[in-house]
Amino acid sequence: MVEDWKKKMGGSTNLESHVLPYLEKIGARDRDTARNLYFFISPLFFYIHVLYELSRPEWRNATSWSGMFCERIVKNLLRENDRRYSTDAFQKVEKGSFENKLGKLRSELQGRQFGLANELCNLMEVIYSLRDTRGPHDVPPPEPLRAKISASQCLPVYNDYLEALVFLKNDLVKDHSTFVSFFSGLTEMKISLSFGEEAFKVTADHLSKHVLYREGFFDVDAGRKLSEVQAKLRSLKYNFSDQTVAAALSKGSKGKGAFLTRKGKRKNFTYHERYPPTEYFKPVI
Repeated sequence: MVEDWKKKMGGSTNLESHVLPYLEKIGARDRDTARNLYFFISPLFFYIHVLYELSRPEWRNATSWSGMFCERIVKNLLRENDRRYSTDAFQKVEKGSFENKLGKLRSELQGRQFGLANELCNLMEVIYSLRDTRGPHDVPPPEPLRAKISASQCLPVYNDYLEALVFLKNDLVKDHSTFVSFFSGLTEMKISLSFGEEAFKVTADHLSKHVLYREGFFDVDAGRKLSEVQAKLRSLKYNFSDQTVAAALSKGSKGKGAFLTRKGKRKNFTYHERYPPTEYFKPVI
């Protein structure tokens, strides 16, 4: 996940620096450190998918990944509760619905006098209620506002989740604020990018620069033909005319802000990285 995020951002990120000290200790077979990193990272994996889906033209998958984010948090907390107190709460509801698992978690945390139990469980209940559990063709996709609500509620859930793990006697205090800050930065950056002033129109210019180029799609040696760029965009569910995409690639190859180099002859151009994305983009988070 760290490597994928590094590639997405076009260079080293704070996530990498936060995780590296854990990996060094895990390499020395420190099981407690491995467990703590898992607690920090596993919900984050799902939330990054939430943000990725927010940038796409459909919103359904964003709410689905938000639901999976909640499922992972409930699972982690129930299993950790069982590990700490030698109970079998998770086993009793493992094959049940999310609602049953959430209810069991609420009961366990309230019984142990965790002050944020209701807040945490109520937030997850709201997020999960926005998730469409039926088939993809049964109902229209959720509206952007519903997806935005779902995504924005994940940060307070993540914070309360870490508080619950500390309550369950996990030593997460040192890096608690670090990972919450990273999560907050993700939220502010991506939701702003995706929704803008109310409606954010994804253009071929934006995709060629901030998605394809940033992810290293344009090979510096072989380059990419227009047909290859079109195939990649269609795999991401975007459909533009050849003329529109060609104009975007041409624009990206000219002027002071050029990030591509165009080679070859008319109707047979190839587009290559002018600079590595790591040099062009400054790390954001």
